[in-house]
Amino acid sequence: MSNSNAVSALYKKLVEAGTVIEDYGQLNTIKALDDLYNQIKSNIYFKNFFSNKKYMGVYIFGRVGRGKSYLMDIFYKLVQDERCMRVHHHDFMKNIYVYMKESRSSNNKNPLKFAIDKLTKGISLLCVDEFEVLDVADAMILEKIYRALIKKNIKVVLTSNTSPSNLYNNGLQRERFFPFITLVEKYFSVQEVLEGKDYRIKISDQIGIHEFQDFYYLPSNTKSHEKLFNILRNSNQVESIDIEYNRRKMKIEKIANRVSIFSFEKLCESNLSAIDYFQIVNICDWIIITDVPELTSKDRNKAKRFQLLLDILYDKKIGLALSSNIKPEDIYIAGDGYIEFRRTISRIYEMTNKDWLNKLKNKDFKKLLSL
Repeated sequence: MSNSNAVSALYKKLVEAGTVIEDYGQLNTIKALDDLYNQIKSNIYFKNFFSNKKYMGVYIFGRVGRGKSYLMDIFYKLVQDERCMRVHHHDFMKNIYVYMKESRSSNNKNPLKFAIDKLTKGISLLCVDEFEVLDVADAMILEKIYRALIKKNIKVVLTSNTSPSNLYNNGLQRERFFPFITLVEKYFSVQEVLEGKDYRIKISDQIGIHEFQDFYYLPSNTKSHEKLFNILRNSNQVESIDIEYNRRKMKIEKIANRVSIFSFEKLCESNLSAIDYFQIVNICDWIIITDVPELTSKDRNKAKRFQLLLDILYDKKIGLALSSNIKPEDIYIAGDGYIEFRRTISRIYEMTNKDWLNKLKNKDFKKLLSL
């Protein structure tokens, strides 16, 4: 496999093996990743695709389920060594804030620089999945973070559902975010994965009806999720526990064998954040969420929390079951962020399908389920 088209060659091999379907909407992105691979391996800047510009990475965007993360992972596996990092955007930002807090406790004069240096120490490639900007605090520091990465000569691959120019659209003080957009457009090869098949949605028949769905209970059914809970707990004792982080307390009413049941109200109507969801994931490998409602434009914050929660569960490869009286695509159809919510719909289909069992962090659950 020659360096000049290493990503393309691997992709072609996967197509020939029947592992993936050739998708012409992905080809420009694959070419850009070929060129970035050459830069990393040869440590010089080729002038074929990148012209005379000094690109430091590839920004991949497109609609949900179009294979953006998969393409990044193909690239990452080719390059992967001890100097590479692949991380979800929410994890990356969470760690930035953790290290900034550590820095302040030591009276460091530049907490952000300390955090960037500590988090990216020794790496030459950073792959960040599901990049998005929802929080004003993130928006104000992202330009400084990625400019520092460029200065450290760290190559970057980002995947996102949103083009750079539409990031943080209508966000608070968005004009202060413009330097980040300018930086991306200057230093990244921006590639859109064009329209095509959503690879996450399973079709159950010729007229295109979605299969409902190994772990999506419609209509909402207490007996179904209780039966699942009892199978997954594998005769372990059911407990109620309290978790605490930074003086924030949360009660988990029902947990056994790292499986727990929550109502949607408990997880998404309370004032919870990514940090709270990470605490849950630390002690749960499967989560059952009951009574997912129809959300209106007034429920923007609930929709955002649900989207954030699903992103974290997806990235951490957590088992998921949902119960609702409506289909996933009808959960949130109008309101701020409803376009971005399409990724959450797509992930619901993927994660509540039995094929998700093959990706779970906890492999023991697959043995317990005879599907």
